[in-house]
Amino acid sequence: MVEIHSGQPNANFTETDDNHYTCKMINEKALEKGLSMASKEAIDRYNKFGKKLVMGEDKGPLNAGPLWIWTYLSFTDNADKTETTVVAPYMSTPADYWEPQVRGFHYCKLLNPSRVIEWIYIDSLYDRNGRVPYSEKYPGETRFL
Repeated sequence: MVEIHSGQPNANFTETDDNHYTCKMINEKALEKGLSMASKEAIDRYNKFGKKLVMGEDKGPLNAGPLWIWTYLSFTDNADKTETTVVAPYMSTPADYWEPQVRGFHYCKLLNPSRVIEWIYIDSLYDRNGRVPYSEKYPGETRFL
């Protein structure tokens, strides 16, 4: 839709929006930002022990409200626990979509750079650095921050 309104009336919807990589590219930028914000010590530990975040192909289009709403970013470990693939659901509709209120949409579930920081400092280290989630270390206890 942006391409059409910027003077490209023949913009190809399949190339610009229905491509399974737009959200991935945005999430790769969030990963870069998060990595740039972590301390050198945290990055060294992440590089030595952490499960690396990698972005997978986008999931979709999920062009029905409940499908879009209730599908979340997925985090899937590989077999040897060295990588975790992040897959983003997306919804995209062409400029001539049958429902006028949602024509030209492209929605992505995005990875927040602060989530990347949390991953680098904590979650990436559970499987290979001896860290244990609080819930496993103290079963039945609730921790309030």
